[in-house]
Amino acid sequence: MPFIKLEKCTRCLKCVKDCPAQAITIETGEIADTCIHCGHCVAICPEMAVRPDFGDVFLLQPHEVTPKDFRNLSSGIRSCRSYLPKDVPDAVLLQLIDNMKHYPSASNARPLQVTIVRSKEKVKLLNDLTEEALIRMFSFLCKPWVSTFIRIFAPSINVNKIKRYRDSFISRSETNDSQICHHAPAVVLFHGEVSKTGMAEADANIWATYTSIYANTLGLGTCFNGFIVKAMGKKSKLNPKFKVPVNHQVYAALLVGYPKVKYRNEASRTSPEVTLV
Repeated sequence: MPFIKLEKCTRCLKCVKDCPAQAITIETGEIADTCIHCGHCVAICPEMAVRPDFGDVFLLQPHEVTPKDFRNLSSGIRSCRSYLPKDVPDAVLLQLIDNMKHYPSASNARPLQVTIVRSKEKVKLLNDLTEEALIRMFSFLCKPWVSTFIRIFAPSINVNKIKRYRDSFISRSETNDSQICHHAPAVVLFHGEVSKTGMAEADANIWATYTSIYANTLGLGTCFNGFIVKAMGKKSKLNPKFKVPVNHQVYAALLVGYPKVKYRNEASRTSPEVTLV
């Protein structure tokens, strides 16, 4: 739990007013167990009298990122599927992980763990096992009786399109030995316990998105990989091969490496439809 050094506290009550859980009794310096560990009390205290439950407190420095800077950064981030044959140093990978302590969580519980697949042999194994799992899934969906069931009960699913994609996927696997991982030097897996009530999937997508942005400031390229997420679902036989606990599910996967190509133009996309209420 965070705790309050009352000898440094000036009773400004900023922490009390900003606490979303109303967990702070400033007179006694008590923080109740209803605390959700959001860190607002630590971040807002001008005297650094509130101490975190982990780590230390550091004074924030004014940032120099303007809206124009961020727009330029985000418009230049593209999915990277072409990497240089260059390893990402462990120190850089751990830098990506260390910065995750600053990212928000949908549940405040921070239930995620991270596994980094970084050896060529393991990345190749991840690629091949994912490919095999997907081919099995596509082949099952294309079985005559399954196709008939889909056409009757899920007519919005285009079975013919699935079949064409399966054939194309199998054909590419014969000529491309890394159509899943694209020869990325590292794959970051975000995983957590399987739960019907938790928000691990939302947390994984939040953390993977922030990591993708941060990685680009380090000269790295990234690519979200839904194929790996599909293959490493609940109780997947793939998980133990990559030291993912058997009771965990992979909720997001991010390819990471140094890009082989550079993009020079902003490619505009349609913005989402918006309704102002």
